[in-house]
Amino acid sequence: MSVVDLLLLIFSVHSFASPILRRGPQSGDAPYSVDAATLAAALSCPNGNPTDTAPPVLLVHGTISTGEESWGEGYVPALLANGYTPCYVTLPSRALGDMQVSAEYVAHSLHQISDLAGGAKTAVITHSQGGPVTQWALRFWPSTQSIVGAFVALAPDFAGIELGNSQLSDICIGDLCQSSIWQQSSGSNYYEALHANDFSAKVPTTSIWTKFDGVVEPAKENAQLPGAAVMSVQDLCPGRLTHHVFMTVDAAAFALTLDALKHGGTASVSRVRANRLSALGTCLRIVAPKMRSTVAESLGELIKELAEGFFAGENRVTQEPPIMAYAAK
Repeated sequence: MSVVDLLLLIFSVHSFASPILRRGPQSGDAPYSVDAATLAAALSCPNGNPTDTAPPVLLVHGTISTGEESWGEGYVPALLANGYTPCYVTLPSRALGDMQVSAEYVAHSLHQISDLAGGAKTAVITHSQGGPVTQWALRFWPSTQSIVGAFVALAPDFAGIELGNSQLSDICIGDLCQSSIWQQSSGSNYYEALHANDFSAKVPTTSIWTKFDGVVEPAKENAQLPGAAVMSVQDLCPGRLTHHVFMTVDAAAFALTLDALKHGGTASVSRVRANRLSALGTCLRIVAPKMRSTVAESLGELIKELAEGFFAGENRVTQEPPIMAYAAK
C-alpha cells in the first residue's frame, strides 16, 4: 500500500467515525454558548447514519433522563423496524439545567443529523420538556426550520406546568428547584419569551397528550401549539390509562406518531382509525411493537429517586436562569 493510499484510508475512516461539526450559527440564528465539539458529541446514532432509504429521526428526551434511557429500548428499535434511522441527543445535566442551553444541543443536532443524511430533512420526536426545548430551537435558530420535515411532541409542556398539581413538585425543596423545573413552571420568564412574537408551529407539528398525565398538568392546555395538530391518545383509544412517562412506549401514541411521520408531520386520528382491525389491535396493545415497558418504569423510578434525594441531579436554585440576550429582545 502506498503512502497516499494509507493517508486516504486513514482520512476515510476518521471521516466516517467522527461527527460532523457545524462551524457556528447561520445568518439569523442565535449564537451558541457551547463549543461545537461538545454539541456534536451529544448526538448518537446507534444503528448507523441515515440513508436515502432510511430517513433520519432525531429523538429529544425530557427532564431527568438521557437519550439512551428514554429511547434506547423504545422508539429506537420501533422506528428502525419501520424503515427510519433513529438518532438521539443527550441533553446536559439530564435536562435539569438551563433549557436555553439544552436548545443549543437540539439546534446543532438537527443540522448534524441532516448533514449525516446528505442534506435530507429530518423528523424530530420529543418527550415532555423536549417539546418546548425543540420549539425554542426552531424559533431562535430559524435555519433549522428548512431541514425539519416533521415535529411530533409527546406529552409536551408548551404552556407551563402548575407545579402544585404535578409530580415534579416533589423534586423541589421549599423555594429550591432545579433550573429547568423553574423554567417549566407556569408563568416563568422562559415561557414569556417562548410565547412572545408569534408563538406557533414553525414546521409541520403534531402534539400528542394524555388525559392521565400526572406530570405535565394541565395536560391539554400544555399540548396546545397554534398551527399544530393536537390530539390525545384517548381520542384514538377512549379511556386509555396512559400516564406521562408511559408515553415513551405507548402503542396508541406510537401509532399516531408513525402516522405523522408518514404524512408530512401531521397525524390524523380518523386516518389511523380507517383500518379498523389495525386500530383495534393498537388499542388492545399496551406497549408499541419492538418496545419494552421497562423504559417507562425506569423513567418513573428516576423521578422518585430525584425527589427522595437519592439521585445526584443538577443543583437546586432559588430562581430560573436569566433569559438569554438574543431572546430578551
